[in-house]
Amino acid sequence: MGSLKPLAVLGVAIAASVPSAAAGQSVKEQKEAQVWSLPDLRTSYCVHFLVEPRVASRELENGFRLVSASQDRTLHPALQQMIRNQPEFASWSPSQLCFYFSDAVQVGTYRVAEKNVRHQQMLVVWTMPTQEEKSGALRDLALVIFGGGRLKRAAEIAGVRLHEATASVVDSADSANDVYTIKLERTSLVWRGRPARDSARVEQPVQESWLVSGLRTGVMAGNFRYQPQWSRALVGSLTVEGKGDLAKALKASPIRFVGPLYRGGSAEIRFTR
Repeated sequence: MGSLKPLAVLGVAIAASVPSAAAGQSVKEQKEAQVWSLPDLRTSYCVHFLVEPRVASRELENGFRLVSASQDRTLHPALQQMIRNQPEFASWSPSQLCFYFSDAVQVGTYRVAEKNVRHQQMLVVWTMPTQEEKSGALRDLALVIFGGGRLKRAAEIAGVRLHEATASVVDSADSANDVYTIKLERTSLVWRGRPARDSARVEQPVQESWLVSGLRTGVMAGNFRYQPQWSRALVGSLTVEGKGDLAKALKASPIRFVGPLYRGGSAEIRFTR
């Protein structure tokens, strides 16, 4: 992430707990698995928001239907509180935009890293909970995955499409807050803030599962497992700029809750066909 320090940025708040990616897999499925490793994860965080149903429906794959905020049992507490106070938004679709910053990403046998340790790899995942029309199963969809530079090229060789993303940070000499700018194609996020002072040790791993469209193999399952070391709340404000679909959805949301910030540890994404 450009010259990002190991400070706060804007945490995927994790969708739902799922079994380990390897649990219950057949031998064939394990052979077809593609593993991405993030061995030195510096920071991660998510932006939690709501998407108006007509806008959300345009982002769906065929064969899936929306899950409203009132139906989502894993809904983030900040969003739960908001719809209790403003029930007119209970029919909107919950969504999250999660950011991961790592020194390196191992895509199969290919390691993506920069010589300058201040330049981190950034991976961003935009997800939304849905229900499969045929089975009725609840599944998160990864609407878009973002990443830039050599990571984007390595992912495409591996059959996963990453959309362009860049990031930068400006230190504020006269303020306790720094300014972080992240550009995701036609959407820009500007975060002005800092982490809270108190940290809490994270004892349990963060796990999530979502479906994503592959470049050559149709829909794939992505299983994410992350064991962070510390968690901290974030204090600040988020400004959204641009005219992309993501920007429009974020701007229209009655809430954009950022956090918590996770720090340290390692993560793994296992893609299976």
